[in-house]
Amino acid sequence: MRYVLAFDTATEHVAIGLAALEAPDRMPRMMAEKDFAAPRAALGALLPAVRDVVREAGIPAGRIAIVAVGRGPGSFTGVRIGVASAKGLAHGLGAPLVGLGTLDAVAWRFSAHEGLLAVVGDAMRGEVYPALFRCSGGRCTRLEEDCVEKPVVTAERWARTVTEPVLLAGNGLTKYQGILAGALGARATIADESLWTPSGASLIAAAWTEAGPGSLHSVAGLDPVSAFEEAHPAILLPVYTRLSDAEEAEQQRGAVSIPPSGVSGPGAGGVS
Repeated sequence: MRYVLAFDTATEHVAIGLAALEAPDRMPRMMAEKDFAAPRAALGALLPAVRDVVREAGIPAGRIAIVAVGRGPGSFTGVRIGVASAKGLAHGLGAPLVGLGTLDAVAWRFSAHEGLLAVVGDAMRGEVYPALFRCSGGRCTRLEEDCVEKPVVTAERWARTVTEPVLLAGNGLTKYQGILAGALGARATIADESLWTPSGASLIAAAWTEAGPGSLHSVAGLDPVSAFEEAHPAILLPVYTRLSDAEEAEQQRGAVSIPPSGVSGPGAGGVS
């Protein structure tokens, strides 16, 4: 049996999931998961927690065939910790590395919901990462691309375009629930706060439903060599949606050229 290990540290919450790859056309079966709050502590907490999850499941590390990681958007430091740790772990295991959206992982906590779902991530700097999803028949389908904007802009846009009941979730609600729910009025319902961040199971589900080359679904049916080539750990890039404070400062000084992706360095373009 082969296994996929997934984790996300893009919020101040660490989520880890371990699942069995039983068939290339079937969603992996959950074996173990763990999630816990780790404000400013993910760097030291993540890998020990991954080790514990794998050990408690009784699975040799060598049986982990694929690593999946939340690429964001979220906390810049959190995204970097998760992606860097995943790259190192995948390289060490000789396993392909696939990505998933952090907001998508939150959305998949509501796979049993029927209707519109709005996930609002905290982007700091007085901004949010908003995205709408349609949940139906046990699936969550993304309706909007990742972006970053002021919560009042999101609120005004959704007040104009959302014409049906909508369930709100995401850690951005901690600060901006009043603005968003106020604009939507009776259309808005707030999800339980315990569901505002990813879980291990929602990470696996979000990763499985990613589409295209280099996705979990794409590489699950490949032989190990082909899978590693298609989803090599060096290929995966984080999703930032904007520049970091340091990158903006460097750009203003003209010291470096930063591509619109917010990821600097060779081959940095192409973040979606």
